[in-house]
Amino acid sequence: MSALQFPIVIALSKPLRFGEEDIAELQLREPCAGDFRVLSNPQAVLACSLDLAAELAGLPPSALDRLNTADTEAVVRAVNPFLFWFR
Repeated sequence: MSALQFPIVIALSKPLRFGEEDIAELQLREPCAGDFRVLSNPQAVLACSLDLAAELAGLPPSALDRLNTADTEAVVRAVNPFLFWFR
């Protein structure tokens, strides 16, 4: 994990509308142990990936619900290395 550079920046192919704000990129900070507490079921990889990404980006999980498939894939690829610690 130490080879990763933080924040991990994911430029969205389609900006998200969250409240009055348009979000064009997600900046994921380095996770700490407490961030993994948001993962209710580590076996549900997609839901856990999105929940963890939202936590690391400082957004509520519902903010990522409207990601398109390409951006969802980018987010999942960015956070999955952390999730596989638990397998």
